[in-house]
Amino acid sequence: MARGHSVLFESNADLCTLLEAVASGDRKAFRTLYDKSAPVLFAICVRLMRDRDLAQDVLQEAMTRIWRKAHLFDASKGNAMAWMAVVTRNCALSRIAAAPPPSFSLDEAGVLAAVEARPSDDPVIAADVRQCLKKLNEKYRKCVTLIYLHGLSYEELATQMGAPLGSVKSWVHRAVRELALCMGK
Repeated sequence: MARGHSVLFESNADLCTLLEAVASGDRKAFRTLYDKSAPVLFAICVRLMRDRDLAQDVLQEAMTRIWRKAHLFDASKGNAMAWMAVVTRNCALSRIAAAPPPSFSLDEAGVLAAVEARPSDDPVIAADVRQCLKKLNEKYRKCVTLIYLHGLSYEELATQMGAPLGSVKSWVHRAVRELALCMGK
């Protein structure tokens, strides 16, 4: 059996016993708990952080929090792994919320530089896209650039633009429609 998957076969009772020992300050129990739960908790961190180095930092923070708060776990109210997963998820979400939003150059030069940086199979189409982007109003141009060239989600775009999610979605759809009309499609 692979070491990383041992937690999947570990009983809730065993994890509860380990958490109880950790709550009383047992370092050896904490090491065992770490060995058994870290692979699953690290996977949660990687998925949320989208960066292995940040995920490792968040895992360490989560395990420290589990060490300090093990006394709060109540086996009669839930599953040990689920409790540790929630602690880990909360650490990751706190880190994400504390991170400054990505900053992008949204001026005319920034938009054109982003378009230029994208490889295109057809230089004529690339030139047409640049011309059509110039014709969009600034708000629509920013939306299209951030969504399609920088890969932001609608939620991230709404945060970046300081606007409601529904408005941002409408702006993107209108911008795409205007680009299609300009491109003659």
